Amino acid sequence: MPYTLTMGLIWFALAAMIGLVVGWVLRSAAASRQVARGRKQVRKELASEMDDLRERVTTLGRSAEERDRLQVELESLKELHLALESSPSGAASTDSDDLVFKGDEGTEETSATATSSLPDVALGSSVLGRRIVQDDLKAVVGIGPAIERLCHSVGIRTWWDLAGAENDTLTSMLADAGPRFGRHDPSTWSEQAKRFAEGRWDEARAFEAAIGESQKR
Repeated sequence: MPYTLTMGLIWFALAAMIGLVVGWVLRSAAASRQVARGRKQVRKELASEMDDLRERVTTLGRSAEERDRLQVELESLKELHLALESSPSGAASTDSDDLVFKGDEGTEETSATATSSLPDVALGSSVLGRRIVQDDLKAVVGIGPAIERLCHSVGIRTWWDLAGAENDTLTSMLADAGPRFGRHDPSTWSEQAKRFAEGRWDEARAFEAAIGESQKR
């Protein structure tokens, strides 16, 4: 009788231990599945948030470009308005002459090219196959919204401003803005801007075609 009771207790203890082990294993497996589901849900939420942030960044970038474009158009309209107001006939002069300045103690002549006529940007858009806005510096190959803002910050706001800018001035401006801008080559920007300012659209198109061919090589 004591032996049977002892064996029964032993088997009962073994069964209880086995039950505890099996229960622990099952609970661990269930917990692992819950953790896996939780991680999957977190990854899904993070991916959704990242997609949303990317979309917002893209929208903000487009908004900034549109703002800059509108600002350029506004500046162009202001300049056109001032030109019309300053012209005796109510229209901008179409001639390019040397300016003569007279002082109180004599006459001093300073040669400068004064071009007040505005190029036909509609014709330029047709020739270049893209929309051209008056004095939009981004029309120059190599200049984007960020570099355009840099130019505006140093007083270069029109095509004529850029056409008269020295290459050393542009290089220093880019270098001062940091390594991200220092890799840009401004050596052709002034000449490109001059073509736009003078309405030499065919030359601008030929230049851009040459640039495109060189990039393909």
